[in-house]
Amino acid sequence: MEVEIISKETIKPSIPTPHHLKTFNLSSLDQYRPSEYIPLILFYTPNPTQIDKDHLKKSLSATLNRFYPLAGRIRDKNTWVECTDEGVDYIETRVHGKLSDYTMTSNLLHKLVPVHTNLPTEVPAIVQVNFFDCVGIAITVCISHKIGDTSTYATFITGWAATARGAAADDIVYPSFDSQTMFPVDTASDFTGYGSSDEEENENLVTKRLVFSDASITALRQRIADTQTTLKYPTRVEAVSALIWKSAMEASSSKPLPQSNDQTPVSWLRIIVNLRKKMNPPLGDSSFGNIFTGATAKSPITCGGVELVELLGRVRSAIQKVDCEYVKKMQDDEDFDSDFEDDHEEDNDYWLMSWCNFPLYESDFGFGKPYWVTTDAVEVLDENDIYLLDARVGKGVEAWIKLKEEKMAMFLNNLDILEFASIFD
Repeated sequence: MEVEIISKETIKPSIPTPHHLKTFNLSSLDQYRPSEYIPLILFYTPNPTQIDKDHLKKSLSATLNRFYPLAGRIRDKNTWVECTDEGVDYIETRVHGKLSDYTMTSNLLHKLVPVHTNLPTEVPAIVQVNFFDCVGIAITVCISHKIGDTSTYATFITGWAATARGAAADDIVYPSFDSQTMFPVDTASDFTGYGSSDEEENENLVTKRLVFSDASITALRQRIADTQTTLKYPTRVEAVSALIWKSAMEASSSKPLPQSNDQTPVSWLRIIVNLRKKMNPPLGDSSFGNIFTGATAKSPITCGGVELVELLGRVRSAIQKVDCEYVKKMQDDEDFDSDFEDDHEEDNDYWLMSWCNFPLYESDFGFGKPYWVTTDAVEVLDENDIYLLDARVGKGVEAWIKLKEEKMAMFLNNLDILEFASIFD
């Protein structure tokens, strides 16, 4: 499936950034993030006459007036952004293939993303708009993790879409830049080494997409609810997270496990938690930057397995510990959450990131809402990463997971996975 680059240009803000906003300091949470780009790909199936290429670019230019740091350049060991109005790299391609070819397999998604290894670390954002020979368009947005998290992505994309479709003034998103004051940088801190992500050997690793439908999630939640009386009814994210963690642990326990000092091996689930609603007072969804931390749940790995309801309780307890007092301690002590970064048993150490409940499926650029929102999981995920996203239809959940080939084979044959999930490449 050939993807031909039609044009490359730079989209600048339509209005120069005021002089007093030329320096945008990154928060302490920003500076700890690696300089990597996590692409979000939004697929649309509009009538070709609905797409005005020039209008897409003009609306992006107008949106950058509000999101001005994205048009700047990251400077000085990734500690601040010089808001130079140099603009966002903007690429247009022609895809010689059907949109359905790309939505059926993850192995083609990388073709819709700017080349991962060639993205300049000082550029905050890159956009690639892919036009299919048949009816269809895929808009790929890449924002440096150094400058923002998934909530930042959602705020920018929905803001651009609102501008493009000519939304009313009350529906136009304006970001707030308050994370620098909430999480200031200790001038004595040394962020050397946090500027780039480590390259990982991805040999013998396999990425799969699991789709949990509305009906299967309802059945899964009910099964959990029926086995206990103390926990409140599980959310869909809690239920899916616990099931995947349980199944991954059981895939590990099906072969001899290394043990030290006759201790039972432990599995860790590191859960990314959005801090915006955890603060007092809460921050708005449009707060720009990396405003998250990690909650860590752990469980022994046993040949008999751990009950699903017990794992759900561990997940919920870990997340509940991240409250306003927790955030206050984070703000007062930069080393407070350092245990989240500690190394654990690598083979049984999982990362869970949920992109559910962000309004990405509301991103209407004037030619309808997206048919599918996803990421290039094959390139983005590292070993034992789990990404959760809203499914295309209803309140389902899509889960991307990357495991070693042997472990993935056992994971996919887990009876619970076979019962509740549909499996895709």
